[in-house]
Amino acid sequence: MNTFQSSNNDSNSIEALGAKRLSALVNAHNVDVDFDDASALQYLLAMSDFIFRMCGRYQFIFEDLAASCVAKEVQLVLPQWSISETEWLSLSEADALKALRYFRHHLMVVIASQHFLKQIDIKTSMRYLSESADLFYVLARQWAECQLAPRWGKAINECGQPVPLIALGMGKLGGYELNFSSDIDLIFCYESKGTTAGGRKQEDFQTYFTKLAQKIIQLLDSVTPDGQVFRVDMRLRPFGDSGPLVSSFAALEDYYQEQGREWERYALLKARPLAYSKFITAEEQKSHTQLISMLKPFVYRRYIDFSVIESLRTMKRQIEQEVVRRNLVNNIKLGSGGIREAEFIVQALQMLRGGKEPQLQLPSFLSVLPELVRLNVFTEQEGINIEQSYLWLRDCEQYLQAFDDKQTQTLPSTELDQERLLTLFNVPTWDVFLTTVEAVSTQIHDIFDELIGESPEHQSSPNNKLVEKWQAIWQLDLHVDLQESTELEPSLQSSNDLSASAEHLTTEVTTNLTNNVATNLTTNNLISCLMDQKADLIKAVLSSKGRDRLDLLIPHLMAECDAQKISVSQCADILKIIKRITARTTYLALLVEHPGALKQLVKLVSSCHFIGQELKHFPLLLDQLIDPKLLYTIPKLTDYAADLRRNLLRVDADDLELQMEILRQFKLSSQLIIAACDVSQIIDLPTVSNHLTALSEAILHQVVNLSWQQMVSRYGYPEGASDEDKNFAVLGYGKLGGYELGYGSDLDVVFVHGCASSSPTSGKKQIDSRQFYLKLAQRILHVFTTRTPSGILYELDTRLRPSGASGLLAININTFAEYQSTEAWTWEHQALVRARAVMGSRALTVQFEEIRKAILKSKRDTESLKADISKMREKMCANLSKETSELFDLKQSRGGIADIEFVTQFLVLQYSGEYAGLADYSDNKRLLEISSELGLITKAECNGLWEAYQEYRKLYHQQSLNLQEKLVGRSSIERHQNLVQQVWQRLSLK
Repeated sequence: MNTFQSSNNDSNSIEALGAKRLSALVNAHNVDVDFDDASALQYLLAMSDFIFRMCGRYQFIFEDLAASCVAKEVQLVLPQWSISETEWLSLSEADALKALRYFRHHLMVVIASQHFLKQIDIKTSMRYLSESADLFYVLARQWAECQLAPRWGKAINECGQPVPLIALGMGKLGGYELNFSSDIDLIFCYESKGTTAGGRKQEDFQTYFTKLAQKIIQLLDSVTPDGQVFRVDMRLRPFGDSGPLVSSFAALEDYYQEQGREWERYALLKARPLAYSKFITAEEQKSHTQLISMLKPFVYRRYIDFSVIESLRTMKRQIEQEVVRRNLVNNIKLGSGGIREAEFIVQALQMLRGGKEPQLQLPSFLSVLPELVRLNVFTEQEGINIEQSYLWLRDCEQYLQAFDDKQTQTLPSTELDQERLLTLFNVPTWDVFLTTVEAVSTQIHDIFDELIGESPEHQSSPNNKLVEKWQAIWQLDLHVDLQESTELEPSLQSSNDLSASAEHLTTEVTTNLTNNVATNLTTNNLISCLMDQKADLIKAVLSSKGRDRLDLLIPHLMAECDAQKISVSQCADILKIIKRITARTTYLALLVEHPGALKQLVKLVSSCHFIGQELKHFPLLLDQLIDPKLLYTIPKLTDYAADLRRNLLRVDADDLELQMEILRQFKLSSQLIIAACDVSQIIDLPTVSNHLTALSEAILHQVVNLSWQQMVSRYGYPEGASDEDKNFAVLGYGKLGGYELGYGSDLDVVFVHGCASSSPTSGKKQIDSRQFYLKLAQRILHVFTTRTPSGILYELDTRLRPSGASGLLAININTFAEYQSTEAWTWEHQALVRARAVMGSRALTVQFEEIRKAILKSKRDTESLKADISKMREKMCANLSKETSELFDLKQSRGGIADIEFVTQFLVLQYSGEYAGLADYSDNKRLLEISSELGLITKAECNGLWEAYQEYRKLYHQQSLNLQEKLVGRSSIERHQNLVQQVWQRLSLK
């Protein structure tokens, strides 16, 4: 093989250097090497001063490398730790130091050689290096424990189990991304307090583990004639250099909860306990899991944490200052678009979203990046660009360090090292190589700048003059100025006078501040609105940091309100939302950091009271405003079920509290997207209802599954049921059954099952199989209606079940059929018109549909049916209508929505026996169309009824979005009302 192939014309100099070095080693070690087959060996000796130096110092390394490389097929195999445990623990300190270093150098030579020869890629190289650090740690710990045992014994807990000293690997080591010449950053900790046993003396764990840690550091870090294994950096531990060398789990938890800083959260993102499977027991593995679980609440906040952006900016600015101070030129780690910026991109998003997206709680950059793509944070192409650029830079960094085993990230200035890089990357000239570096770095920096960039206060904006105006207005203490004004003019005492004074002062202020920005009546009204709420806003802030963020946010918010020319009442609604979130500075940071989110907040709240109310009550929805592309993209109807299932898969099956919260947050965020698309007229009303219905069905399906699993885990399976066929179904009535859900709709449901057996369930705690289904229904209600921080899921109305509120919560399907046939009232049969099986066992859904059709097709006395329907309608109107002489109740007034629904139900109940197709559907549109086709109503009546129904629903929907009573002026709907009443009378309904 010819490993010197390169487009670089000077590659002959590397080839010559390799031959020269090989000759020197052959002579020094008196080893016979066939130079004709030694091109790979010469290549490695030329590419790395470190490999050449190790081969010169240790003959066994040279012989192994020569044997592997001087062949037609180069076969480099990682060396294995070959010293037996007995022999290892019996070594003196000097021999232990030497053994670790011999093995380290041999291992590093082989890893570097594999990488130079491109037998492994950069991902494998980093993995090998990280795993070797784990191995060296557990070897050093094992030897050090043995050395301390005669005098101090060992750390044993109250149950007689060994308590290990756990090393938390930080940074690149924690992420399995270790560099060739990296330090290893460690935090030493142990699970519980206690006293050693089995030695000549006893010692408390804190003192014992400190001695053990010191011994381990000495083994790995001390520089001997054979060098060192790793440089060990302990500065990331609590309190840094001034803190204790080791900490108990409890001490760690207390420190991070009470004194942990933002940069420590960042550092802990990659933390993992070092382990090497051959040496780690199952008990220690449990301690590792406990440690990581304990740290997660500090690292990952349960809410979207936008405060990290400014923290990362601060860290980045400090790095940039250090680059300038140290005159670091061409640094591929710390420079613009370097490795650190790539890491900041991913780790910022981990800190932002990791609390809500558990799949981001991983220590590895390369593991997290695909998850961010799956979450649509990055497009697939952006993910590819980031990964390829990052790996290219890491590849370059690894080569730079393997040249001479030095920790450097600076591109070389020497011709030899430049030539080496050109050979490795197959690039013709150094200028072309630098152009490649710039292109790679630019891809990273552009994404970094978009995500983290500079804070809004440092950015220019088209609204800068407006922001400056509102900055000055916000800083103005208007109440003081008004007080001074009234003291000078005592006659200005009335509220009207004070208002006039305020208007005079604000106009004077804005005139002096605005330059080219016009100040109008709307602006003055907004100023008065802001000043009315300023004191409450400031009072709601709980910290100086919060006040700083409020001071930065308000001018940008008010400038946006001014630019969008919103009303005073709309501005007041928005300020109420701000007041609600001021105690949570992370939400203030979100709006400060994302002007786009601020713009969407003003736009949506000013156009829809419902959205404003949702944002006010559930500020976690604010993060949905960040990306308009996602906010205004309506999902497919089938996406709700798949997305919700994926979200719940990330939650521990036993964590009901978190499952309930995930369900609610999913509903809220999905509902916000639907509402945003609705008010922006991206989708029409029927599409809105279809999506709200699909959302509710997805949630209902998951709640039933979760409730089922909880019941089964406690009681076992009821007779004849399995996970695949629960023998259970949920029937949807009303708006759910008719695909007409609105934003605030209840879910009208009935639970049915197919169990006729009183046999006990299959679990250890057995109950009657029929009782199982009653408890299952109760559990479903509990999951839906329990109020959590994100509210309830839906109000479930189960009163349409047989015998209403006094009936069984879950009823056997045969009992349901019998009740409908023999006991049900006419209004219950009316309800069946809009009923359908929403989910459940296939056999039960088919049986329900057969029962429903049989009931609807039953022969009825026409006059009795008309009387029952008319009587029920009169009763509803008398008790539920809120109409006045001037206002029409869209649902309950005569000639309104309820009349149209009753007409449709009458047609189905009266004529389904004769025309079976009427019983096939549950939605009003198709039922009216079929009735028209059958001649039961005229085409004109069908069109008129449907036009009225659509207009009523549209108005009803608009009133819902504005959180207003469902009342409109009678004159606006008079034509529709008259037509509906005419059809009602023609059908001889009273």
